[in-house]
Parts: sequence; C-alpha cells; structure tokens
Amino acid sequence: MATESPSSPYIEFKHVSKAFGENRVLDDVSFEVRDGETVCILGRSGVGKSVSLHNIMGFLKPDAGRVIVAHQDITDYSEVQLEEIRKKVTMVFQNGALFDSLTVGENVAFPLRERKDLTEDQIYQIVDGLLEMVGVGHMRDLLPSDLSTGMKRSVAIARALAAQPECVLYDEPPPWSIRSWRSCWET
Repeated sequence: MATESPSSPYIEFKHVSKAFGENRVLDDVSFEVRDGETVCILGRSGVGKSVSLHNIMGFLKPDAGRVIVAHQDITDYSEVQLEEIRKKVTMVFQNGALFDSLTVGENVAFPLRERKDLTEDQIYQIVDGLLEMVGVGHMRDLLPSDLSTGMKRSVAIARALAAQPECVLYDEPPPWSIRSWRSCWET
C-alpha cells in the first residue's frame, strides 16, 4: 500500500479500460485531477461518466490500466483497503442512496455518529447547519419517501459533507451544489 507523493495527482486514470460484455464503455482513458481542482466529466448518456466514478470509488475494477485515488494506486485494493479511501473520497449518487428507514436528520447524522467523538447536541448542530446549507433544513424529521428527487439529492449532499471528506464526487449534481459547497468551506 505505497502512498505516492502529495505533488502527484489526487485522482488519476492511467490508460483505463472497462467493458461489460461486448460493450466497451471506457477505452484507454487517461486523465488527472490535482488537489483543489474542480473537474466535470461531460458527455451523453452511456459514454462512461458513472462508470468512471464507480472506478474511482472502487465499486468497479478496470479491465486494464491503473486508478489512483487520494495519491494511492487503488487498482488492486481489497474492500478493507478501499474503506480507508472512502473516508477521504465520498460520492453522491444520482438517486441519493438514502436509508429509507431513517429520517432526513438521521441520514445526515449517520457518518457523524460513526466517528464516535461527538455528543448528540453537537451532531444535530452540524446536521441542522448542513440541511440549511442545502435548502432542506425544515425537513429534518421527514422520511426520504416524503421527499422529491431533488430534495433527496440535497440530503445526500448534506450527508456526504457530514463525513468531512477530502473529495466529493457527484453523479449528476444539481447546479447549485458545487457553488454552495465551495463557498461553505471557503468562508
């Protein structure tokens, strides 16, 4: 588990290819993202945007090439090793991927409780601030089934930020999310 130097790219694809049967989605793709950069992958449906994100998170493995995340080559990492990377890099999925049986507030509190170093008052102070930031502060006690698709995505963004990751990946983010997230942490 060698760590590369911080001057290396934070995320890098080195000649990555990925196919599903006969459908070659990624074909010798290379790119890099440096610390602090905001990068957007654009393209029509089916060109590999989500597949690229899933390779970065380690949910998929490339058929060829190397995937570097958080300055580490994760291509051959085990699930246990990937858990450490996922503490640094998190992803907001298209559908939000919220826990249906937890309220909005409990969903956002989930990564905070896993830290085990915060009181319930501290957790809900952070939760309330994040929910306000994404525009759904008044929905803390609702269940995900009570929310629109856009509201679910906002809650998912708040939950991702609660984990205080180094990097957030968005699969089809709402237009306001990147601007709001950057201004929140820059002030």
